[in-house]
Amino acid sequence: MELLEGLMQKVGLSKEKAEEVITFLKENAAKIPQWVNENETLSNLAHKLPGGLGDKLFGKKDD
Repeated sequence: MELLEGLMQKVGLSKEKAEEVITFLKENAAKIPQWVNENETLSNLAHKLPGGLGDKLFGKKDD
């Protein structure tokens, strides 16, 4: 799994911790867009994703 490998290699998590993160993300997938939009730093970062991906995933940003 690419996400698991990325968490282990790029972030330095153990396999067990990486699996816990993935489980958390799966359990909270519906809440993540709200969390991103509520955090100014994450929202700004998300809306800089190429091809309008941030808008597609998290809705249009109100400027």
